[in-house]
Formats: sequence, C-alpha cells, structure tokens
Amino acid sequence: MSYLFPIPQVPALEDALDIAMDYLERTGQAFPLSQTERFCGQVIFEEWATGRRHRVWLANRAIGAVEQARKANWFRILHEPVTASGIKG
Repeated sequence: MSYLFPIPQVPALEDALDIAMDYLERTGQAFPLSQTERFCGQVIFEEWATGRRHRVWLANRAIGAVEQARKANWFRILHEPVTASGIKG
C-alpha cells in the first residue's frame, strides 16, 4: 500500500484500504492502480472523518464508490491522458 492517509498509523484506515484494493484487484477493477488506490483512500478517509470506524464498512464504501464512478464513466474520463495542448489523446 502506498497511499498515505492524513492521519498516520490508524490501523482501521490501512486495513480498509487493503481490503478494498484486494477486492478490486481480484475483480479486475483496480486499473490504473495508483489512481484507484488514491480514490479509495480518499473515500475511506472522508467516511472515517464522519465517524465511521468499521474497516469492512469503510472498504465496502470505497468499493461501491469505484464501481459507481466506473459505471458513470467518470473514473475513466478523470484519468485519461491529456496532451500539452489540453486535448485528450
């Protein structure tokens, strides 16, 4: 895991991210890996900041967010390469 949470050494955050990424990798939904990990980490931290502490719940929320973003094509569009002219290639 390479994502760094704003609050270091909180096992529930790290465990939730590991669970989510393991599922997404096994189902072929973790590409591109670093962007997916960052996206999941942000979702997990946002939910944790609202008071959610159960690692499986946090992981499930991140997985659902990735699947919803992919369904809406938002995730693919967000990570398409942009050329120097600003036109997507």
